[in-house]
Amino acid sequence: MRTKLFAALAAAVAITVGCATSMSLPDRLDKFVEKTEKEYKNYDEEDWKKSKEEYDALAAQVNEKYDSFTTSEKVRTMKAMGKYGSMVLEKEIAGASDTIGSVLESIPEAINGIINEIDTVAIKEGVDGIKNGIEGIIESIDTARLRKSVEGLTQSIDTAKLREKLEALVKIFGGEE
Repeated sequence: MRTKLFAALAAAVAITVGCATSMSLPDRLDKFVEKTEKEYKNYDEEDWKKSKEEYDALAAQVNEKYDSFTTSEKVRTMKAMGKYGSMVLEKEIAGASDTIGSVLESIPEAINGIINEIDTVAIKEGVDGIKNGIEGIIESIDTARLRKSVEGLTQSIDTAKLREKLEALVKIFGGEE
């Protein structure tokens, strides 16, 4: 009984291996892409890594044997490779979109963090210090001395000469003759 079971199992393995190796390269590539197409939306990083390794191995074989393919096989091969490439691109775009989305979502949190770190007490103290400094400068001005300087300036102006010059200008520009 064991011998018959072992023989049946060995035959099944041989048939499976024989079918896999007798399948043409374009057929194997099509089968791989069809399997990927059904499952890729649920792939995690490890699944993508395995898928890319298997694809790279198939693509290397395609590159070696491409010239021996019929026109129909070449078309099928290029179509399958393009389909796989579009699935990889979709995955990469989705990943980039997720990254951009998370960055955009974190901007308000970053701004709030900056605002929370601003020390409003220190700013108020700094402004108060500037105000006190200006007030000190104003108080330190010797108003009596400033007043004397202004009075001396006005007294030093020779009003008679100034009046003569103004009258001359009026005459020149059409005033009294």
